[in-house]
Amino acid sequence: MENIAPVRALNRRSTQLLQMAFIILALGVLLTVIGALLTTILLIPRIHPLFWLYDLAGNGLLIIGIVVVIVAIIIGIRALTRRKENDLALMTGDVLNQSNYFDGRYSFIRNINRSGLGYFDAVLLGPPGVLLFRILDSKGNYANEAANWLQQNKQGEWLPFATNPTKEAVDDIQHLRDYLARNRLDTVPVFGIIVFTAGPGAVQIAEKEPVVPISHLHSLLQNLSGQFLAKQDRIPQETVTATRRLLLD
Repeated sequence: MENIAPVRALNRRSTQLLQMAFIILALGVLLTVIGALLTTILLIPRIHPLFWLYDLAGNGLLIIGIVVVIVAIIIGIRALTRRKENDLALMTGDVLNQSNYFDGRYSFIRNINRSGLGYFDAVLLGPPGVLLFRILDSKGNYANEAANWLQQNKQGEWLPFATNPTKEAVDDIQHLRDYLARNRLDTVPVFGIIVFTAGPGAVQIAEKEPVVPISHLHSLLQNLSGQFLAKQDRIPQETVTATRRLLLD
């Protein structure tokens, strides 16, 4: 099994985002300069009946230019800080690889982040289909019933969990299904799983009829055996290859 991240694709998208930021920055600077010139160098006298419109245009261009420059800076920062690796996903892929269960037909693809699809921690792709991972390093005591999550605080009280990994996983599964369907791969079944990387001594989970299966990292393969891996030949290898190419592109 390959344990891979679409680094080239991520680098390419970061470069494209940075180029877009420079273009927007240039436009913002141009608008700011024009606005500053119009408000500094009066091309029509103040007593002119249309001076209010001239003044409005100059100040408007100045404000718009500054806003555009700020937007460009935000986009540039996003491009430079775009995450190219997910350590939790890398750890999960290593654990699956060490099991020696998965052969060359399988691909564990980490840190998928692309326009029109969104961000996924990782997916496991092979003849059984696609398994989408929501990976958490949270510690403590949790309770999951259907799609609802609670976390026990230090006082022993059960409060809503700050995040809802089930909802996030369900949304990601639907996004991936829609994306595959748009690319003529609607026959690929998509499953999901929530994985806690902390050991059983650090995280305890009481679950009841979970919408999305939950697993500790150390027992992941065992849990997959009765779910995702229960049927080994849901899709042909050529479909696996096409899906891999799509997700890595």
